[in-house]
Amino acid sequence: MVFKLDTSENRLLLFAFIIYLAIALVMFWQVTINFGSRVVNGGGDVYQSMWGLWWVPYAIFVLHQSPYITSYLFSPVGANLASQTMSPLAGILTAPLQALVGLAATYNILFFLSFALGGLFMFMLARYLVKNDYAAFIAGLVFAFSPVHIAQAYSHLQWTTIEFIPLFVLCLLLMLRTKKWKYALFAAISFVLLTFAGDIEQGIMAVTFLIVALLALIVLERQEVLNKSTILNTGFLVVFIVILASPFLIWILPNLSAGISGASQLSDVVHNMLYSDNLASFFLPSYYNGIFHSLALGYVNSVYALTYQGIAYTPAVTEKISYLGYSVIFLALLALYHEHRKNKMRDIIFWIVIFVVFALLAVGPYLQIGSTSTGIPTLYALYRNIPLFNLVREPGRFDVIVTLALAVLAAVGFDHLSKSKWNTMGTFALAIIFTALIIIEYNGTPLSGSFASQLTTNAQIPAGYHDIRQLQGNYTVLVLPALPNITTDSYFYPGVSMYYQTAFEKPIVGGYATRTNTSEEQTVDSVPLAVSASYLQAGQGLVFPYAIRENYTQLNLFWLTVENVGVVAVINKAYNATELADLQNYLYGLFGNPTYVDANVTVFKTSATENAYGLKNMVAYTVGTWISGYDFCSQYQCNQTLANAWWGSNVRAVTIFSPNATIAKMKFRALSYEPTGQLNLYYGSGTTPLSALNLTSTFSNYSVSLPLAQGLNQLVFYQQNTTISQQYPYFNYGVENITIT
Repeated sequence: MVFKLDTSENRLLLFAFIIYLAIALVMFWQVTINFGSRVVNGGGDVYQSMWGLWWVPYAIFVLHQSPYITSYLFSPVGANLASQTMSPLAGILTAPLQALVGLAATYNILFFLSFALGGLFMFMLARYLVKNDYAAFIAGLVFAFSPVHIAQAYSHLQWTTIEFIPLFVLCLLLMLRTKKWKYALFAAISFVLLTFAGDIEQGIMAVTFLIVALLALIVLERQEVLNKSTILNTGFLVVFIVILASPFLIWILPNLSAGISGASQLSDVVHNMLYSDNLASFFLPSYYNGIFHSLALGYVNSVYALTYQGIAYTPAVTEKISYLGYSVIFLALLALYHEHRKNKMRDIIFWIVIFVVFALLAVGPYLQIGSTSTGIPTLYALYRNIPLFNLVREPGRFDVIVTLALAVLAAVGFDHLSKSKWNTMGTFALAIIFTALIIIEYNGTPLSGSFASQLTTNAQIPAGYHDIRQLQGNYTVLVLPALPNITTDSYFYPGVSMYYQTAFEKPIVGGYATRTNTSEEQTVDSVPLAVSASYLQAGQGLVFPYAIRENYTQLNLFWLTVENVGVVAVINKAYNATELADLQNYLYGLFGNPTYVDANVTVFKTSATENAYGLKNMVAYTVGTWISGYDFCSQYQCNQTLANAWWGSNVRAVTIFSPNATIAKMKFRALSYEPTGQLNLYYGSGTTPLSALNLTSTFSNYSVSLPLAQGLNQLVFYQQNTTISQQYPYFNYGVENITIT
């Protein structure tokens, strides 16, 4: 049967693979003609994915460590990658390919294989179910080129490589039908492939499918499922998965708790809603469809955006695309009609259940129609409370299983249609017609040059980053801009800096991890140069709004020394000519002439690693998640008084480096968000307040004497007896103009 193929069947499978590959190469022509120099444009996510392909083999074979923990991002704190969107097995398997053809070409090979193999494995699944080659081809087309797959392929490698999902389903069904343990092994292999060559979220989704499938089959075919062979083979499946996945589990488990904690920060209801399907999006052509792109632009804000609890959020186009296609819906409805007419609904009710359950998960915690939430809870509202399973914080990705079930139903419908009054040539012609219709409806080809240019991005690494690798010493690199753009919240350049890191192979201050935590982000926020470069990129000038009246050049040199920054590089194209000149001139003053400069990059060698700055002066800096009023007021309406302050809720701190033991004087202004509040200042870990200040809702001046030991000293801020605002949780107490002498 499926895994005992004769020569003619092998030729058929090879032919199907070639056809699917050819369609992909034509559909994504803008990648095909720039195979080694450009990749699909998914912002920082695509660069992060390429970094992941490089990082896994580099960590394992060069650094001899787990790939799920890294000191190469957010140095010196590092990052936990246990819940990150990595594809570690893809990185391992493509390591020789990366060395041979380069990282960008390797990425593109995986990209095109996902469509060719996705179509092939879905073809095999549908062929097993309907025994009709043309119907199976239609099913493969529906799954491989579904709008949800194309949309994810334009952003996320880990959700581009979904080809092993139908293979897992096929092996699982064969295990249940044939009662043979070998299919449990094949299912386990495909599960490990989809989880670790794809994504952990895919693994969670596959487990969800397994649970739903078993429950459905217990109801529909109790005797077939509730028997010794099925239970035994399911046990074999679990054991095989644990054994095959053990190398990755050994790496993941020690870091899993912290990884889940980081992932949970972005798994709230708002993010779930933002990344859920809109009911209308099932019936509207995709934004990425070149034929209907201009039409889609008309409903970007009404379908892909979200207004929730009175707040309007930016459209999350990629995660909300779920178009089913009217030609495919027609075939699926035809399947329902014929199966019902022949009293054979039992044969397809399993796939109807799969379609409905996963569609209810895909629409998120509350049903959305138009740009607003109806407030009607769905199945995902329960699902999101299940530990580990709720790591799938983007409900719209359940569309992959919705599409798989739809592809099966479409194959059944085409099978009925082709057997009605059509001969062989007629069936072939019918297959051609539906293939054309589906390609038109699912098309991901940009038909205008401007749209095509938006859908790919440059993957060539400027020579200056290779030059950094030649500089001797153990040091970290700060690539500017190192923070997301404060006006657009774009992580494009932090992602780019990770990709450039693959050339110089040194740790970087910053980076982009989709599951970051506060301590990681603070390694960048604490460096005035990084913050100033971010404001500069946003058109605000080379400024550093700060609660402490510090010598910022001195503070920059302090942090560069603390974080062992030996090289500062500038991505020149991130700035206009005036902004770039301002930044370069400032860096000239700090470091002297650059070691490398061209149109793409400016590279400066610092003296931080040699401790040349001496740390001879008192330096003060904030600790904890203080919120700049400037940042906060860019998101919410607030008056100028609130905008001037740095805000904290309990507990926040200021750390002071003193070269000698001394008594210092700290002066500052403070106010309480509530009408009144008592702000206590503690020295270090002391339990007795160094000073207790009575705050009001207007700024007042305060002065406190500080006994400083040689080295680092910490002053802790804690406001007593106050109710933290639920609307503005950081609006508790505000400070500004801190001076320490």
